[in-house]
Amino acid sequence: MKRTPDFSLFLAVVKAGTLSEASRVLGMSAAAISKYLTQLEQHMKLRLLARSARGFHLTEHGRELFESLDHMLPELTPILGEPMSRLDHPTGTLKVVSSIALGRHRVAPLLTEFSARYPEVSIQLQLGDAPKDMFRAGVDVVISPGEPIDQSLVARRLITHPCCLCAAPDYLARRPAPRHPRELHQHDCLILDCHGAFRDRWVLRDPRGGNHTIKVAPHKITDNSEQLKEWLLGGHGLALKSEWDIAEHLRRGELVKVLPDYEMPQLSFYVIYGGRQLVPAKTRAFVQFIENQLRPREDPERLRA
Repeated sequence: MKRTPDFSLFLAVVKAGTLSEASRVLGMSAAAISKYLTQLEQHMKLRLLARSARGFHLTEHGRELFESLDHMLPELTPILGEPMSRLDHPTGTLKVVSSIALGRHRVAPLLTEFSARYPEVSIQLQLGDAPKDMFRAGVDVVISPGEPIDQSLVARRLITHPCCLCAAPDYLARRPAPRHPRELHQHDCLILDCHGAFRDRWVLRDPRGGNHTIKVAPHKITDNSEQLKEWLLGGHGLALKSEWDIAEHLRRGELVKVLPDYEMPQLSFYVIYGGRQLVPAKTRAFVQFIENQLRPREDPERLRA
């Protein structure tokens, strides 16, 4: 491979912003440009551009290389000697986005142990919904319910939690609990509207194995699971919630299960990251760590307590 032309092309593509614009500026086909970029990544053994259905975005290594090429060309030699060690040794900043409840109660407490194992990795934890384009947002790992829509991403299932339909005693004192799923239409239903959520389509299975699909009329809608829990505790209506998230409230009687003889849907959480090749060591280390820490802790009996 001729390094100089490839590095120049890499600079031009990043500055152009899109492959189509780079194709116009350079007078090359997008396929040819993509081939050159792939060869450069294979040569450096690092992923420089994260591709998705929305285009491309610089990875952390790609951003560092771009800045070095653009401003520090005389210092290329030490920079190019570094990639192999980065592929094998976890270093740099790892940006993790996790759903709020799981992030606060499960992921955040584990980060101290991860940092002790990998002191050269700096963790940035963001709690909330996953960004629509994790590459453009500079995110390395997402932990959230539901598989990603973008097929270029890798999604590995971490844990599956049983859910329950529940309400506060105050609400049930005003509105008697339903005895059949069809009676849900007579109740104030609280809806979580985010990726991986059940939204307003609830599927319940009766003791005989029959499925009941109910499209409920939303009384209140939120994209935040913590807000949904506050509404529940405040007696604003019924909602489907992951049992582990409300286990303490159930034990204390602050929430009560509704239609307990019916089987509710389960909620699966995934760890999501980009690409199957040239995955940075920091990402591989974190994914393996979080899988090892969360999966063995699953205790279905405890979750159903």
